[in-house]
Amino acid sequence: MTTVRDLALLDRLSQTSRALGIITAEFRVCQVYGEDLNPDTLREIGESLRSLGEALLARADELDTTPPPRPGRCALCGAEPVACPHAEAWMVESRFCVDCIDRCLSDARHGHWCPVDAFAHDQETGSRGRGDE
Repeated sequence: MTTVRDLALLDRLSQTSRALGIITAEFRVCQVYGEDLNPDTLREIGESLRSLGEALLARADELDTTPPPRPGRCALCGAEPVACPHAEAWMVESRFCVDCIDRCLSDARHGHWCPVDAFAHDQETGSRGRGDE
């Protein structure tokens, strides 16, 4: 259900979006003609964007019904303890419970992709936390 408050927030976002297009075009013209950008205008825009961003994030937090993660609990089901709490942070076992890991590994459906797969893929492609850098 859309509230008056949400509509006002969306109107603010729309107005800011339109204004940014105009301001950006004006700044680009200044740059083409070798003029410096006005630091006061940049600060004003930055503060406006920060204010809007904080309002959007606050509303998203209000609307989010996902319960906060419980420390030491599975990042997928949120109910069971992680498989190996003392495992290194980059390991799947430090983030998911045995049941969720088993469900992921035993799911033979074509195209299966779940948070366990995504986490493992991110760790493999990013070499995070393993000293491979």
